[in-house]
Amino acid sequence: MAYTLEALSRVYSTGRRAMYETRENLQRKTILLIDDDPDMHTICRRYVENAGYSFMSAHDGRRGLEIMRQGAADLVLLDFMMPEKDGYAVYKEFSTLDDYAHVRNVPVIMLSVLAERIAKKDELLNMGVSLYLNKPFGYKELVNVIDNIFVTAKLREEQRAREKRQQDEVNRIQRENLNLRSQIQEAFAQDNIVSLNPMMRAVLEKVMKVAPSDANILIHGESGTGKELIARSIHAHSRRVKGPFVAVDCVALPSTLLESELFGYQKGAFTGASQSKMGLFEMAHEGTFFLDEICELHPDLQAKLLRVLQERQFRPLGGKKLVDVDIRVISATNRDPRAAVKEGGLRHDLYYRLNVIPIHLIPMRERREDIPALANFFLKKFCKQNERPLMRLSPEAMELLVQYDWPGNVRELQNVIERVVSLGNSEVIRSGDLPEVINEKNDPSNDQIEITNATLREARQSWTEKFERRYLADLLAKHNGNISQVARSAGVNRMTIYRLLKQHDISLKIFVDKSA
Repeated sequence: MAYTLEALSRVYSTGRRAMYETRENLQRKTILLIDDDPDMHTICRRYVENAGYSFMSAHDGRRGLEIMRQGAADLVLLDFMMPEKDGYAVYKEFSTLDDYAHVRNVPVIMLSVLAERIAKKDELLNMGVSLYLNKPFGYKELVNVIDNIFVTAKLREEQRAREKRQQDEVNRIQRENLNLRSQIQEAFAQDNIVSLNPMMRAVLEKVMKVAPSDANILIHGESGTGKELIARSIHAHSRRVKGPFVAVDCVALPSTLLESELFGYQKGAFTGASQSKMGLFEMAHEGTFFLDEICELHPDLQAKLLRVLQERQFRPLGGKKLVDVDIRVISATNRDPRAAVKEGGLRHDLYYRLNVIPIHLIPMRERREDIPALANFFLKKFCKQNERPLMRLSPEAMELLVQYDWPGNVRELQNVIERVVSLGNSEVIRSGDLPEVINEKNDPSNDQIEITNATLREARQSWTEKFERRYLADLLAKHNGNISQVARSAGVNRMTIYRLLKQHDISLKIFVDKSA
């Protein structure tokens, strides 16, 4: 690309700071002068080295081509009028021979008296000469031109790097969604739909019915009931299946960071924004945007989300231009959304926008008839993943699973089955192989007070330990093993929770969401 002095001056005025910040790197740049005039070499060497660059000389076109072929120069000053091989011949050979392909991007400045009158000037510009510089020239004129070319190249390189990173992120999301589409479509094939409960069957039928539309959907259900899985299923059976599925947990990130993640930002929008970043809304273009725990979203962000839903446009932080997005929004919450509206946690106008089609998922304790089928489904899945013979649950173990309340719902059941498959050494899973919390929860003796052989203090201590263990297990299941959320729910600090885990010998492994 050819530059004019006027254009380079504009770049220089805005990019000077960038040049100074990278002066240490620029000082390692090498300038090659190809000119038959010894005085010009003396002048240019002084100018170039005073500016901090390295200098190389070639007194004829043949020697200049040899140096250029070696790739030793970062910028070339090429005299147009030389005997034997003039500047036109040198540059034409340099830019057209395959031998020089590895250094073809080296900028070339053509030097000449009355450069505007050079024959074939336009041809050289089209071939890639950066610009022409009239002889004679002063120190500032030469150094400013060289600085500007390097600064411009650096800015262009940074822009290409940013674009590559953004494209890599888009490609990653596309690959991830391609894998997810195949997994979800397989998981939701007719023979894999695990539910005998009429209410859940109605939900699954509703999912298939609303999937082809673009209506916003609000999924309500306890933690672990499969809200994100339902959202992914809707996406997998929608017309947006070839687009991305972008999921955002409104609890996982603080509101200040979440805003920049949702909307993206321009370079310099805030301290630390050293480069522009594409927001998640833009990444979800032509796909599905899933907002988990929507009732926990900060009120300011709720207002901005409402505008995105209304206008289908948003402005990145620090940006001036509006970005158009085509997205379908599916949101989820483990709270009663109507109660959240009454309590002020969820804007009523946003609620009406999101709740076009409501879907309610019932907890496991209300669909116990599904537990055997789900348990066997997960057994088959994890035995296959671990390359183990198919295991089965004993009648006593299955009865314990059915009677357990499952505060962590389907996710907790999945994690329990994965644990027993990983640790099991027999084809039959017995009651003793299940986690202690399930055995204790279903042990009738846990509800009885043995007063015959215990003092009041001993009885109180026994009941306190049992209560703490069951209470802690229920909270861990409810919050998928997230210590911070468990501590907040219990009203204690994190260290207290860790102490209780150690005291009661409770493992976090069965409570942590493996899919996160």
